[in-house]
Amino acid sequence: MLHPIQSTVMSRDGSVVFCIIKNMIQVFQWDSTKSEFLAIGQWHDDQDKTSTIQKTVLEEQKRQRAENEAKRRKLDKEEAVPAETDKSSSKLKDAKVPIPGTGAPPVYNHIRNLALSRNENLLFACADSDKALVIFELDYKKENCLVLKKRQPLPKRPNALTSTTDDKHVLVADKFGDVYAVDAHSSEVVNATNGGLEPILGHVSLLTAVAIISDADGKQLLVTADRDEHIRITHYPQTYIVDKWLFGSKQFISTLCVPEWGTNLLFSAGGDTFVSAWNWQTGELIDKLDIGELVEPYLGEAQLAPSKFQDESNSVVEYAVSKLVTFSTLTFVAFFVEQTKALFICKVDPLVGNLTLVQTIEMSLNIVSLSSALSADTLMVTLDHSEAEDGQLVSYVTWDGSEFSVDGKRNISFHNYIIDNLVDNPIANTEADDIYPLYNVGSLRKRAEN
Repeated sequence: MLHPIQSTVMSRDGSVVFCIIKNMIQVFQWDSTKSEFLAIGQWHDDQDKTSTIQKTVLEEQKRQRAENEAKRRKLDKEEAVPAETDKSSSKLKDAKVPIPGTGAPPVYNHIRNLALSRNENLLFACADSDKALVIFELDYKKENCLVLKKRQPLPKRPNALTSTTDDKHVLVADKFGDVYAVDAHSSEVVNATNGGLEPILGHVSLLTAVAIISDADGKQLLVTADRDEHIRITHYPQTYIVDKWLFGSKQFISTLCVPEWGTNLLFSAGGDTFVSAWNWQTGELIDKLDIGELVEPYLGEAQLAPSKFQDESNSVVEYAVSKLVTFSTLTFVAFFVEQTKALFICKVDPLVGNLTLVQTIEMSLNIVSLSSALSADTLMVTLDHSEAEDGQLVSYVTWDGSEFSVDGKRNISFHNYIIDNLVDNPIANTEADDIYPLYNVGSLRKRAEN
């Protein structure tokens, strides 16, 4: 079976789609004259984790030997006793690559997320194999439009990214709570293990989302959200200056959305039972859209809390908003709850920021990811067809001037083309047991056991 598409990013006009399938990026372009898709690029991460782990082990061995030698010399000096040479300790041994024991969770060598630069000349990806940021130049004149520019390893696994307003730097947030600024145009790779790459700011919790905003004077501010319900706004590049905190969330934040049509607005959501609308300039929580009743018809066993946190009736449910997106000029926000079939679309009053649900579109399968073609007023939803091999891979949703509707023609075209294009691809075709865990947001929830 074809592996479900984990995530997508679309160009502003919707003509180009970048898809993640396992550890591979596939690029497709919509030919409007022929009303069909064309494959224009691909790249797969063939990084061998063994060499990376081996290098880490060797460095740690070297550090430990130096530390032990320093301790031995200190003791010898204090005791004024000549040190005996330990030939066995000075002999350098080959590093042993750790092998997970029985019952250990599987280790996935997959691409985590994608982002386009603001001028759409660069594509950024986070690779799990060596915890790296991968930067591509996009050259649509070449047979393969993805031109690898740089692969920058990071100290910890990258989890979210964005670019500065001038596209000079990529801002990468990791699972350790740190944010790094990586030069987007230089091909030089900085050593990440000896202080060559220093974080520009840090949280005390896993970072889940980052965004760049600009004030009235054009100065940039960095918005960071974490697992501990914090949203922080920091001056950039003077990241030692915290502008403000946005308080009001009760659970982890999984997604941030900054609309182009509302320069003072910011939307956030995650493990709460509501979607938040903020005036980030004043720090005010403008509106909270309660989604409890909206999502209830679409909840199932997947949303039941673990047994140890259940009540006697086994009715405690837990759900989380996975993604929020918006458009360039349309004053709407779309979102979905993880492991459900419903896409919710809200109208926003750009003057006051209030959210009003106007449409609910039910898909045929659970939604995996959501992306927006900002200027084309189009949404792309990827679907989990792992238990329905003949099911849809994606669903396009477009604005027709009065409402959003599913674009059946484009859906069929994309589905048929990608199936035909990847039918013999050994990476895209997989067994059900080898499917990447498609639902990771709910695991961010903290309970008493954490």
